[in-house]
Amino acid sequence: MTEAKLAPLDGLADIDTVMRAVETVSAYLTGAIRREIANLRAERATGLSKRDWQRASGPHVTKMLATGRFPALTKAVYDGTHVDTETSFATGLDWVLDAVAAKLTQPRA
Repeated sequence: MTEAKLAPLDGLADIDTVMRAVETVSAYLTGAIRREIANLRAERATGLSKRDWQRASGPHVTKMLATGRFPALTKAVYDGTHVDTETSFATGLDWVLDAVAAKLTQPRA
């Protein structure tokens, strides 16, 4: 599997940069998979879908945000664009790949 990850990047940068690129993308993918597994486990354990859990916890979250103790979270909840899991994953992956591509295309010192 490592060969399949490294081979397409051969010659784009020095091997240390290529290794960091592969590790970075792999870490993003692993994190996304772990989050999905955690969500599925929570759904199985509670019997509630993500949407049902959000509805059930809504009154508590509303009270918590009303305290003013969580301004960044309040802004995210009320002002942020809420997107589906697939869109969130795809956007994050685009950002990671753009950053990796920038490192792979930097002139070598």
